Amino acid sequence: MNAEVFISYASEDRTRILDLVDRLREARVSVWIDQMGIEGATMWSQEIVEAIDSCKVLILAISQRSTESENVVKELALASERRKKILPVCLDSSGIPKSMEYQLAGIQRVEYVEGKEEQGLLAMIRSLGKLGVVVSDKASEEAAKAPGFVSHGPSHYLGSTGGKRMGAPLLKIAAGLAGVAGLAVGMFLLGGSSQAPTPDKPSLGQAKTNGVSEIRPLTKSVTLDTNRVVVLPFKTIGTSGETADLGYGLVSTLTSKLQPLQNLTVIAKESARKFKDSEQSPREIGQALGAGTIVAGEIQTSGNKVQVNIQLIDANTEDLGWGSTFTKSKDEFLDLQSEIATKLASQLKGELDASEAQQLAQKATDNPEAHTEYQKGLREWNKRSKEAFANAINHFNRAIKLDPNFANPYAGLASTYGLMPAYNLEPALEVMPKAKVNAEKAIELNPNLAESYTSLAWIQMTFEYDWAESEINYKKAIELNPNYATNYQWYGLFLSISGKYDEAIKRMKKALELAPTSVIIPTNLSETYLANGQLDLALSTYEIAAKINPEFPTSLWNYVRAQSDYDDSIEKLKNAIKNSPNTPMLRRFLFWVYMKNGEVKLAKDQMIYALDHFHDKMTVGFAEMYASLGKNDEAIRWIKKAIHLKEIPVVFSTLAYYFPNDFKEDSRFVELMKSINHPLYIDK
Repeated sequence: MNAEVFISYASEDRTRILDLVDRLREARVSVWIDQMGIEGATMWSQEIVEAIDSCKVLILAISQRSTESENVVKELALASERRKKILPVCLDSSGIPKSMEYQLAGIQRVEYVEGKEEQGLLAMIRSLGKLGVVVSDKASEEAAKAPGFVSHGPSHYLGSTGGKRMGAPLLKIAAGLAGVAGLAVGMFLLGGSSQAPTPDKPSLGQAKTNGVSEIRPLTKSVTLDTNRVVVLPFKTIGTSGETADLGYGLVSTLTSKLQPLQNLTVIAKESARKFKDSEQSPREIGQALGAGTIVAGEIQTSGNKVQVNIQLIDANTEDLGWGSTFTKSKDEFLDLQSEIATKLASQLKGELDASEAQQLAQKATDNPEAHTEYQKGLREWNKRSKEAFANAINHFNRAIKLDPNFANPYAGLASTYGLMPAYNLEPALEVMPKAKVNAEKAIELNPNLAESYTSLAWIQMTFEYDWAESEINYKKAIELNPNYATNYQWYGLFLSISGKYDEAIKRMKKALELAPTSVIIPTNLSETYLANGQLDLALSTYEIAAKINPEFPTSLWNYVRAQSDYDDSIEKLKNAIKNSPNTPMLRRFLFWVYMKNGEVKLAKDQMIYALDHFHDKMTVGFAEMYASLGKNDEAIRWIKKAIHLKEIPVVFSTLAYYFPNDFKEDSRFVELMKSINHPLYIDK
């Protein structure tokens, strides 16, 4: 790992400097020193130059001995040339020699004189934190409370009352993840694996330490639970597209294999991918995702060889834990994934039971090409566009052709076909039967694949109206994979539709915990708060979604409904329509606000425009508009049409749509809701 602090000193001061290094390392400061000291006649080594190049701060230990050292002067000059931050630390009252005056002009100095080492250390920690160096929270807090012990002017000694008091430092880490992890990149080994020493500390999976029960702002610094794990996108060495595909597949597989394990919370890979090539530090990424343990890595190919370097990082302290290098042939890549997953799980959890070991060792397919096609399909599926869905279907079908017994691509087809009607891309009557066939085939081939049960539950909820079986399958998916965010989200929607708002909120908060960068999950949660009359929580949750994507239409709808400043809502919706003129629901939202504000004519203008341009895209929305205008006959006609077409929004008609209360009590509406076995109406 590249050290953040380089200490330049003379060999005569070695005893005092080694004591200082021990103290700094106790405060979690990463320090590099030349253990032999710098003799006046000693030639510089390449190692010293590289250490200065990679550090953030050079601590210059000033004493009568060091000011006479030519090499100390050269180190200071090199650090100045490299624009490194310099922190002079005075070991005595010898003063600044003329050879250093230029580089140190105007720079604050810290006094670390004999008998006053403790005060000097605290001042040093404050200064290092202010200069961007990582310091432990405990040391930072202690330093912030201590009196100042720094020098600004020509005098090199100040008592405890003479210095300027500094506030607690802002510990923003500038280094990127790859630099902190310090993963090896080099020539390939020809086989086997090598493992770095494992620190002497408890296994991470033994007990929960800081469970998340409430949504946290992403900027609030908290102590993170190390049983919450995220596998970040691996760094790809080289430019080969094949290497990138292997890296994507490996991260996806590791996440999927870790998710079913008990006592671990594994962040969704979709959220982890938001930090691909991120320059944020492990601590910042951990805070953003609520993950105390980060799995980082690199993957490189050379000829027929694949090398994977993997490293565990504690996001609270940025300490490096277990790390290892794995090398195999490309033909053995699927075996390699299982080997890495098993060793990684053992480090995270400790001892694995027999069923966990079996699940980790099991390969979904023995065909590498089929696995690659499946991973490409997943990548396209996550883009959620018409073209991407079509590409995903092609990749999944190719995977099935290569290995007809590979369950995962069938589950991928079920998810793709199942979502297309929700995005107004294909008619439900055309694609939902295909979704069910593929979900059932996936379950037949692999009854332990949670995604298949989630897709089947979605189909049963939104298309078949078999609410009892839908709930059974949502619960089955949780049993198989307690870390699958989409399942908690969709099950939360099921519970919201059923009027079980408290339980729905619990499930959706769990989904958000697992996928903290998702925009749709906080949007659905906000919607549920609205339905439960919790307007303040609806607005605060909307803000989470807005930070992720301020232009997400459904999230904006929740904001509009939760607050009463209609002028503000109208302005926001007009801006949204200007930016996304082909999004029909925005017209519906603006219609609603105009109606609430008593501007009926303007509301009708929006309805007429929507009918002209989006006649087949918003059936339930038109029913809502007609009901709001008191035209219940027309509203019923549109609801009937939506039920006939099996449109997904039908099941959300009592949740996401604002039908007037008298319309919801209309016997015809009640009967239509009974016809789809709607939980809120089945007993009426």
